[in-house]
Amino acid sequence: MPLTNRTIVAPKNFKANSIISFINDCEDIYGLINKNEPGFLLDLGKIQKCGMIGVLLVYKIIEFSIKNKCFNGPMYLMSPVFQQSMNKYGFTKLILAYLADKKKAEKEFSKLKVSVTDEFIIAPHALLRHDRFSSEVLNTKYLPQIENYYSFDKKVVSMIFQTFSEVLLNFWEHAVDDTQSIIVANGNKTNIEIACADNGRGVLTTLTMANKQRRDKIKTLMSAVKKGVTSKEMTNHMGYGLWIVDEIVNRANGRFHLYSEGFFYQREFKKVKYGKCGHWQGTIVYISLPINNPVTLSDIENLEDNNNFNVQINWS
Repeated sequence: MPLTNRTIVAPKNFKANSIISFINDCEDIYGLINKNEPGFLLDLGKIQKCGMIGVLLVYKIIEFSIKNKCFNGPMYLMSPVFQQSMNKYGFTKLILAYLADKKKAEKEFSKLKVSVTDEFIIAPHALLRHDRFSSEVLNTKYLPQIENYYSFDKKVVSMIFQTFSEVLLNFWEHAVDDTQSIIVANGNKTNIEIACADNGRGVLTTLTMANKQRRDKIKTLMSAVKKGVTSKEMTNHMGYGLWIVDEIVNRANGRFHLYSEGFFYQREFKKVKYGKCGHWQGTIVYISLPINNPVTLSDIENLEDNNNFNVQINWS
């Protein structure tokens, strides 16, 4: 038997443009739950550039495969660049703890803090579903730090926090089967990135279950960014979350990627692509916003005309 019988090689330039390449290589992992397959290698040793989204996806694959006993004695190679990126985005202790003992990794979440140096970084946080998290963490950690770092422009603060809030709300709604869904952000004075990933019930599944008629899967995923589409019918969920995100990104000339269960939607600087990709159990959201042209809800036409649309976020 060869030393490895299954190898995943991360892209050399592991940023947003490489998401599809990575999840294409990872999709077989979701069929190996409790298989304890030997001879697995996750090769991160060839990474020469690595963004926040690259580290996030590596973490989620490691977390899923260890938690679900996919491999027996898996091996990992890490380039110096990837190790530096783990440190920069706050993942080092989480990833190393999971490789050593997954129980230790769960404790590491409570130690993560928002970091502000020459860049503004929200270290990975679990998206916990209880009032204490929403009211205290969002209001006492995230919002004040965002306001302080981007104090030169209140409209920038409004755009970032609205986008951040809508992503959180979307994951609380859809990622119901993954208690380790996390959000991370990275910003400077010219741009901010926000990303979430989970391995639970993805946005595609929840929308399909809510729809009374069978639909083409790519059309179902595309509907997630349309106004008024929700998986929570007969509730007060209005289905405006991802539509708002898409509108803000479009008007700000940014980037918005949505991946779920073998399909993708990408808005790249006003151009839209969609189609099939490797299976990712759950959902990935990636957003990149330039802040030189901030967009707020008041800039999105027709919102004021809808008397049933209340977009104010109250976390208390």
